[in-house]
Amino acid sequence: MVHRMNLQPEPFEKIAAGRKTIELRLLDEKRRQLQPGDLIEFTNTADGRNVQAMVKALHRFGSFAQLYAALDLSACGYGPADTPSPRDMEQYYSPADEARWGVVGIELHLLDCDDPKVVRLSRYLSMLLRHRPEAAGLTLDPHGWAQVDLLLEGVNKKYDLTMDLLEKIVAADHKQRYSFSADKTRIRANQGHSVPVDVELEQAQPPDVLWHGTAEKYIDSIRRQGLLPRTRLYVHLSPDPETAAAVGRRHGKLVILRVDARAMQADGLRFYRSVNGVWLTERVPPQYLEEIPL
Repeated sequence: MVHRMNLQPEPFEKIAAGRKTIELRLLDEKRRQLQPGDLIEFTNTADGRNVQAMVKALHRFGSFAQLYAALDLSACGYGPADTPSPRDMEQYYSPADEARWGVVGIELHLLDCDDPKVVRLSRYLSMLLRHRPEAAGLTLDPHGWAQVDLLLEGVNKKYDLTMDLLEKIVAADHKQRYSFSADKTRIRANQGHSVPVDVELEQAQPPDVLWHGTAEKYIDSIRRQGLLPRTRLYVHLSPDPETAAAVGRRHGKLVILRVDARAMQADGLRFYRSVNGVWLTERVPPQYLEEIPL
């Protein structure tokens, strides 16, 4: 599961540089959802940059005073010249909220998503698990699963890939493109296939509005035909305009489309939600689309 948290510039830079490996938070309802192995995407409140880390462990305490007495404060971001104090956290949380919820030290493992080796392997995995499994001697089952041992064997004919690195790629992928089976003996792409597989999507009720990011060079065709899956099995839609913009910018001069999902569903068109939060539908006719000025 992916969680998103904002960070002030100073702690963000410390986490990004590996100088802070424990993030301190109130143990409120949002933080109670955390589990070891989950992914956190931290966003710098000053410039919007992101860094991703995996939750290694959760250290729960009744108060920041207890936490400060128990944890390595250098791992919490304090330097040799600093004077650590539990009262430092009062700039973020009130004593009343601290007493109500308790606190947590989130121990992190930084994921280097920009490592060229990780990027190259992730792209190759995407190609294998979505489009051309035969390139590594793989066969996908009817639900898109590949055997992990056969995947490792096939990929290692071209690139070096260990189970540890595969787990890192799956966890670090900010779009959560991949899933393991419960016992990690199988792996599949969550959506985006051009090969005919059934990834067991369940029909779901979408929000009233969804979004799609595209490029200006495609807009004339979209105005005539709407959104079509082309080489994929489904059209991919985003839950918010920010995500749609990030997708669209990869293809050229950005155009953002507002999708009237409520009207589509009322007219009998079906929606599915992938495990990584992407909304899928078979097509979006042009009457349900509105171009949003940038």
